[in-house]
Amino acid sequence: MSGTEADTGSLTLAEQYLTQPAPVRRIPEGSLTPRAALHILQSEVLLDGDPSKNLATFVTTWMEPEARTVILENLHRNFIDHAEYPRTAEIANRCVRMLHHLYNGPGEPEAPGTACAGSSEGVMLGALAMKWRWKKARETAGQATDKPNLVYGADVHVVWDKFCRYFDVEPRQVPIARGRTVVGPDELEPHIDENTIGVVAVVGTTFTGECDDVLGIDALLGRLRSERGLDIPMHVDAASGGFVFPFSHPEFEWDFRLESVKSINVSGHKFGLVYPGVGWLVFRDEEQLPEELVFYEDYLGERDATFTLNFSGSSALILAQFYNFIRFGREGYASLVRAMNTNRDALAARLGEEDALELLSGEPRLPLVIARVRDEEDFTGTDLVGELAQRRGWMVPAYEMPPDNEGQQIMRMMVKINQSRELADALADDIHVSIADLRKRAAGQRVKRPVHRGHGY
Repeated sequence: MSGTEADTGSLTLAEQYLTQPAPVRRIPEGSLTPRAALHILQSEVLLDGDPSKNLATFVTTWMEPEARTVILENLHRNFIDHAEYPRTAEIANRCVRMLHHLYNGPGEPEAPGTACAGSSEGVMLGALAMKWRWKKARETAGQATDKPNLVYGADVHVVWDKFCRYFDVEPRQVPIARGRTVVGPDELEPHIDENTIGVVAVVGTTFTGECDDVLGIDALLGRLRSERGLDIPMHVDAASGGFVFPFSHPEFEWDFRLESVKSINVSGHKFGLVYPGVGWLVFRDEEQLPEELVFYEDYLGERDATFTLNFSGSSALILAQFYNFIRFGREGYASLVRAMNTNRDALAARLGEEDALELLSGEPRLPLVIARVRDEEDFTGTDLVGELAQRRGWMVPAYEMPPDNEGQQIMRMMVKINQSRELADALADDIHVSIADLRKRAAGQRVKRPVHRGHGY
C-alpha cells in the first residue's frame, strides 16, 4: 500500500460511508453493512422536525413501548391472508363491533364495517356504498342513474373532492359563510335533490376542530323523507372526533343515535392513538353495504369476502388498535382525552392574555387551540409561526380558512397526550417572546434573531 492509500480495514465507518452524498436517483451498485445503512438513514431523518413539537398534525406521534412491541412483532403478518391468520381477521372484526357499540349502533351485527388503511379509504368505501345504494334504488324505480351528486361543506377534508373526481360524482360543495366555520341544514338544503347520494357532516374539522350541525342536518333529512320522499343518508366524517367526543361529550348526539346517520369513518391513527396508518369504516347495519361491492374469491385455500380498495397490508396497526382498546378501555380513553383538554385549556388561558391574539372558542371541539393575529398588528400568523420554528423548533401551522373566508388566517395548536403541561407552558412563553420581538422589528428596533434551542432555557 502506498503512503497515500489507506487500508480499508483501518477506516472508520464515518470515513468509509458517511463522507459520500446519499443516493438520490439510482440504487447503489454495492452493499453496505447494516450498521452503515442504518446510520445513513438516521442522519437523514434528523433533518426533519421533532414529532414531539409537532402541533400541526392530528396523527399519533407517540405510543408506549408495549404497543410498539405489538407493532414490531406483527409487521410481517399480511392482513389480507384471512385463511392463514383467522384470529387476526377476527380481532379486526372485534374492533369494528366495538366501534359500532361505541357509536350507539343498533343490534349486534357481526361485521358492520371494515378496517382501512386510514380514514381516506374509509371515506371512499363509505361514499361508494352510498352511491351504489342510490343507484340500485333509482334502477328499481326505473329512473336515470347518470347524474349522482354528493353534498358537503367546504370544511371537509380534501379526500371528499378526490372521491367525487375518482368515482364520477358531482361535488356539491357548500361554501362556509363568512364569519362561520362549519355548515348546517340551511346551507345544505338548496343543494339536495333526487340525485343526491348522500350528505356529509364533519365531526371535528381539520380547520378548527369544531363540528357541523349534525342534529340540524339529521332533522332536515328527516323532513325531506316525509315531505318529498327523498331517502338520503348521512355519512359522518369522524376521522378526528370519533375517538374524542364519545369520551369528552357523551351526551353529544352525532352518531347512530340519529336516524339519518348510516355510516361513520374514523382514524385509528389520530385520537385512536395508533401510529399511521389505520382507519375504520362503521355501518349502521349490514344492509348499508351493497352486495355488489363485496368480492368473493378463493385465496390461499379459503373463500373470502373483501370490501377494500387496498389488498396486501400489515396487520400490525390493526392489532395495535385492539391493544389500545383492551389496554385503555372506555375509562382510559376518557382519562387521556381529559388530560389533552386540560393542557389545551391551560395553553388557551395563557394565549388569551396576549393582546395580539384573538382566540376562537366553541364546544364541542377537539383538543386544540385556534388563534389569529389581530388585524391591527404589523405582523401575520405566518411571521409568528416562523419565529416559533426558529426559536425552539415548534411546528405550528398558519393557514387560510375555506373560501368565502379568505384572508382569515388562523393558527392551530394541537395538544396531544405526549405534550405535557411543561411543553404547553414553554410554547406559551415562546409565543409571548416572539410577539414582543415581532413588534419591536415592526417599530424599527434592532432585535437579534431567535436562536434555535432545546426544550429548557
